[in-house]
Amino acid sequence: MRPGREDDLPAVLELWHAEVRAGRQDCVPGEAHMKRLLAGFDWGARSRMVEGSRGIEAAVLVAGRPTPGGTVTQVSVACEQPEVRRELLRWGLDLSKAAGAVAAQVWCGRGHSDFLAELGAQYVRPWWRMDMNLTGALPNPQPVAGYELRDGNQVAAGGWSEVHNRSFADHWRFSPRHETELVTGRSPGLALMATTDEGAAAAVTLAHLESYTEDARLQPVGIVSSVGTVPEHRRKGLATWLVAEALTRLRSEGAASASLYVDGWNHTRAFDAYRKLGFELSFESEVWEAVFGAP
Repeated sequence: MRPGREDDLPAVLELWHAEVRAGRQDCVPGEAHMKRLLAGFDWGARSRMVEGSRGIEAAVLVAGRPTPGGTVTQVSVACEQPEVRRELLRWGLDLSKAAGAVAAQVWCGRGHSDFLAELGAQYVRPWWRMDMNLTGALPNPQPVAGYELRDGNQVAAGGWSEVHNRSFADHWRFSPRHETELVTGRSPGLALMATTDEGAAAAVTLAHLESYTEDARLQPVGIVSSVGTVPEHRRKGLATWLVAEALTRLRSEGAASASLYVDGWNHTRAFDAYRKLGFELSFESEVWEAVFGAP
C-alpha cells in the first residue's frame, strides 16, 4: 500500500466504475469533472493505493468538509477483495479520527455495508437518487403569487451562498457553501432563484449538465441540485416551481434525462414534491457514520 498521486486518478476512476457495476456505488462523473472536484486534494496524505500485478487494484480517498459542529470526512473505497476493503476502510476511519474530524461517513449502495458496523460505524441515513426521463411531456412551471423568478443573469454576485445557506442550515449535517463553488462554471440560465416582490431571496435551485459512462440513464443528464427554500417561505410551492422550470431549461440545453438527490429522511418530505413532478427512486445509498466527537 502506498500514498496516492494525482496521476493515479484514471486508474481510480476505473476502480470506481467497477464499484458501480457491482452496485456498491451510484455513478462516476467524468474525469474532467473529478479533476475539478479534487482540485487541491492532498493525495499523499489522504489517499492510499494497493498495487498488484495488474497495476492499482484498490484505493481509498478521504475528503473532508466543514460543518457547524466540526469537520466531517467521507471515506471512499474501491476494492474487489473483501479483506483489503476492510483494511482500507479502517485506514480511512483512523485517518479521519487522527485528523480531528467529528465524524467519518461511508456511502454505499443498499445492502453493501460489509464491515462498517464492526469498524464502529452506524447506519444513519438513506440517500436517494431520483431520475426522470426528459424526452416526454414535462411539468408546467407554476409561478407562485407574490414571488418573482430570477436566474444567474439577474442575481448579483454573493446572493447565491446567502440564500443557499439559509435554506439548508436546519438540514442534517449542513455544510456552508461558498459563492464560487455554487456558481463557478454553471450556465447562468440554470441558476434559479425565487424572490419576493420586494426582492428578498426566498428559494434556490441550481442545475447543470453531466455525462456519465457505463450508465443506464439517457445522456447527457441534467443534475438538479441545491433545491432549498428559506424556512419562512416553505410550503408555498416555490421548490416545485423552480425545479419544473429547471427541467424545461435543462432540456432546452440538451439534457435527455434528469436526476436529483434527496435525503430519504428529509423532514420537509421534499421527495413527495419530486414524485409529483415525475421523478422516481432509482438508487438508494446507505450513509454510515463513525462519530468521534460531538454528533
